[in-house]
Amino acid sequence: MQHTARRFPRALAWVCLIAGLGAAMPALAAAPAATEAARAASTKTWAVILDPQLPLTTRQQALEQLIDSTKVNDQHNLYLLGSLYWMGQRASGAPVQRDLNQAAIYMSNAAIHGSLLGMAKMAEIELALHKYSEAMIWAQVYAHYAMQLPRNERPNEGYTAELVQRIIDKLGRAGVTQAMPQVSNFIALHDTDIRAGSDSDFDGRQPHPVSKTRPYLTPDYRFVPKSGIADYLLAFHADGSEAHAWLLDATPDPALGEALRQYAHEMTLPPTKAQAGDGLRYAWSVVMFDDRRYRMAGTKASR
Repeated sequence: MQHTARRFPRALAWVCLIAGLGAAMPALAAAPAATEAARAASTKTWAVILDPQLPLTTRQQALEQLIDSTKVNDQHNLYLLGSLYWMGQRASGAPVQRDLNQAAIYMSNAAIHGSLLGMAKMAEIELALHKYSEAMIWAQVYAHYAMQLPRNERPNEGYTAELVQRIIDKLGRAGVTQAMPQVSNFIALHDTDIRAGSDSDFDGRQPHPVSKTRPYLTPDYRFVPKSGIADYLLAFHADGSEAHAWLLDATPDPALGEALRQYAHEMTLPPTKAQAGDGLRYAWSVVMFDDRRYRMAGTKASR
């Protein structure tokens, strides 16, 4: 299934960041969030796109409509679209084939409009495309902007370290030094847009799913993935119990998505009065894995 990409030019990736580049930069400023009604409508569209029980044509039509309505600065949907094409049918029942070029178009635009995880996934995409210098650049961008967040909001450092090391294994350590001169140019070109769009679309607003108080540890006899990220769209009944957990993406290894699925299934929402129709409430959830522990990076819930 092919879609035109001319509305979303691929962002140039000539960037490289290191901590301590200059004066400390303030925390990323939040841009105005989309209206709750618009976000709820978008999330329900994604529920159609990701539901494997619906006819494929229905899901593909919903995807076409969402692409047509997505704005060039809509980092939320750009990130999700990039994740969809990055994962492709490595996620069981996905409505599209894996397409790294499409993924890069959407994800790079999400990244330069403030999506922190979009920066990390751009590094993964470029690595998969064997563009190792670009991958290192995006990895350093991700690490730099992650360090601007308050300590208790930063992504796991284990994933960052493993990402950089996987690129070094292909590029060599000299590639890090060679990328550094491009740092200042990238900041001058994109920092304003990144900060203006850096409202996290996965910040938890009440109500939001609650996971177990203790970390989930993968049993020794099961697959133990390396550090990574998994994106789920969760659906909840009126009583707060989980109805569905649809996997959008798992990075860098698709098997990570299955390893985290039980964790996603155990999330709950506070009960609410039954709604018309199916009464389901939806929430995007990013689960990050590090040191054999899983934690919920954030959520966005809607009816």
